Amino acid sequence: MKKATKLLLASSLLLSALPAGLTQAEEAPLTRAQVVDYLLGITDDYAPNVTKSDILKGDAAGNTAETRSVSRIEALIMLGRAFPNLPTPTGNDLRQIGTPAAFSDIPNWAQTELKRLAQAGIVNGTSEGKLGSSDPVTLEQLEIFAHRAMALEGSNPRDDYYEYINKDWLNKATIDAGEMSNGVFNELAAANDKHLSEIIKQIAASPQTSGSMEQKIADFYSNALDVEHRNKQGIEPIKADLKAIDAATTIQQLMDATLDTEKKLATGSLLGFSVMGDAKNSSMNILYFGGLSPMLDKNSYTSGDAKTQEAYIQYLAGLLKLAGSDEQNAQKQAKAMFALEKELATAGMDPQDQSDVTKYYNPYTRAQLKALFPTFDMDKMLQQLGLDKADKVIVMDVGMAKKSAELLTNNNLDTLKTYAKVMLLGSVGGALSEDFEKLDQDFQAKMYGVEGEKTRQQKALALTQSVMSDDLGKMFTDRYFSPEAKQDVEKMVQQFIDVYKQRIQKLDWMSETTKAKAIKKLDTMKVKVGYPDKWEDSLKNVQIVSVKNGGSLLDNIVAVNKAANAKIVASLGQPVDKTVWGLSVYTVNAYYSPLNNEIVFPAGILQAPFYDIKAKPEANLGAIGMVIAHEISHAFDNLGASYDENGNAVDWWTEEDYKQFQQKLQRVVQYYDGVEILPGVTNNGALTVSENVADLGGMAASLQVLAQMPNPDYKAYFEGYATIWRMTMNREVAAYYSTIDTHSANKVRVNRTIGNFPQFYEAYGVTDKDAMYVAPEDRVSIW
Repeated sequence: MKKATKLLLASSLLLSALPAGLTQAEEAPLTRAQVVDYLLGITDDYAPNVTKSDILKGDAAGNTAETRSVSRIEALIMLGRAFPNLPTPTGNDLRQIGTPAAFSDIPNWAQTELKRLAQAGIVNGTSEGKLGSSDPVTLEQLEIFAHRAMALEGSNPRDDYYEYINKDWLNKATIDAGEMSNGVFNELAAANDKHLSEIIKQIAASPQTSGSMEQKIADFYSNALDVEHRNKQGIEPIKADLKAIDAATTIQQLMDATLDTEKKLATGSLLGFSVMGDAKNSSMNILYFGGLSPMLDKNSYTSGDAKTQEAYIQYLAGLLKLAGSDEQNAQKQAKAMFALEKELATAGMDPQDQSDVTKYYNPYTRAQLKALFPTFDMDKMLQQLGLDKADKVIVMDVGMAKKSAELLTNNNLDTLKTYAKVMLLGSVGGALSEDFEKLDQDFQAKMYGVEGEKTRQQKALALTQSVMSDDLGKMFTDRYFSPEAKQDVEKMVQQFIDVYKQRIQKLDWMSETTKAKAIKKLDTMKVKVGYPDKWEDSLKNVQIVSVKNGGSLLDNIVAVNKAANAKIVASLGQPVDKTVWGLSVYTVNAYYSPLNNEIVFPAGILQAPFYDIKAKPEANLGAIGMVIAHEISHAFDNLGASYDENGNAVDWWTEEDYKQFQQKLQRVVQYYDGVEILPGVTNNGALTVSENVADLGGMAASLQVLAQMPNPDYKAYFEGYATIWRMTMNREVAAYYSTIDTHSANKVRVNRTIGNFPQFYEAYGVTDKDAMYVAPEDRVSIW
């Protein structure tokens, strides 16, 4: 589910951000009386005995100056008085505060109270360490401070539903060693890991026949555990490949060296190609091209953050030193590589555009691709990769491809050789010595605040799961997911599809012509639940050899990857096998594939608390029901709506309908944009629009199913929904995800989504006095 390790903005920058609206001078500043009136209107649920005189204090002469504009320091002190019993932050609250802000412009009379508010995470300041004590305050700013206090209290579902439902868990939750977060997904994944570990241990403890899947699983797991053998090998297995890269004196020689490595190790090619369904003809496989590719996300290079740059450069230098460079040269080479990658990233697409078919589908003829890269023989590269029968190539990121061509010159040869070595080391380092693991752990700790490391057994299990997923998956579902559960969920999915068709029929903004095509897409949507109807045997002809018999972990991985690559190459120009699953069956996730027009729900997620046969039906609807309807909705989000019922990217909309759709999408962007995730970090509505559309559509459909039940328990539904999204992570990780994750932060996707639905208001008695309230005219809906 996650790609290569990525970086984040430094927490120092994030801590310096002010609440939204602090620079909007056009907003009317509040008076001292208005602050008191606002605070008295919200404190009933937190400090019911607080009075006006408790909040508003006068000077020595008793003058309260109620009509005077309030300063920021005064407003915050009054807020503190309105919330006199704020809990001491623990668990998730403490984790996300990070280092409490310190200020140089606080008057002596306010220092004690401001320290309490800072330690509670209520207040933050500027990058210069100033609060702006004398600045005026608007209502929007005051609401932000107040909402932080409400969240810390977590006792009122009408002010912060996510915190109300999950507060006890959030306060007590810990993060396991070596992990970036913890939540329901993590907990269920850990339970699945325990099952898989038991399966592997039972296999290893039993006699195995040579060549059997049991032998392959047992020996691969044993090799993954045997770090002593890997430490003895060091980088010897790739020494010749690194030397060949160093020996290159032209771009062509560098390409030849990396292609030789690719043939030997099934990795190492400088440029990236992939084979998958043609977005314009999804039944046939076609060649896609990626070019040179940065290791990190775009924001990590373009943010200009010194901490990010320094940490990554030290990581690169560490890799180069493991490959034999001295300290001085490693530092020089690492800095040059960062600069090259920054150029690539700057030229590349933003993360929300990478799945947009109108932006990633750029057909080039073979001749055009060759002309784009004049400094080496593209025909030779394609021939050596086995891809030379392709007469058309889809360039997925034109900006990055052109920048790649611009950089692939002899003037940049030294830096490109560094890049080639780093990419190789990053690809195979996990199968080499412990030094690579330690380097990665140090990097994770510096950038994400990740503490501790996973055990050797956990690391070996994770690697074995990823490589042996087909056969381990069959064993897993045989034991832990029944055919009856599969059939039950399949019926549930069909129920949601039927409801979705009803909802589309009733849309008042879509023409009958477009409705008919949307319903046809639902009628032809393929559903995969639990496990495949036909199991793959991808390792049938792959030999896994134990260390004691002369093998190694790297040899095993290379053998597996060679088999996988050969299968991919053979599929070029052939019909797409749409029976293949894109996830292992024990993965805790689900997905919609626009090219296949299919929704997939692995057995791994079809367990409590997502799907629990013992739970109230309403709770299941809020959990797995919402997940199912969410994935169906992806067929009609801003990305999925570009594909027809066959998975082909064609325009099936009328011009007027699509115009209205775009307007509705923009309202969704605005609705979720700028919502505070934690102090100084806000949600990006443009980045997250596709997932927000799916959340809104999923909730609308699942609530309609719920309404068909006798005496539905809406509180159980909303509680089930909020529970599955509980999650804890530290400040750095939360801030990082806000820049790269196309999902809104979990708290936002709970609170902001349910605020659109009248059933929530009725269930909890929410009124316009409450923080969860959204005026009807501001609520959003598409499907």
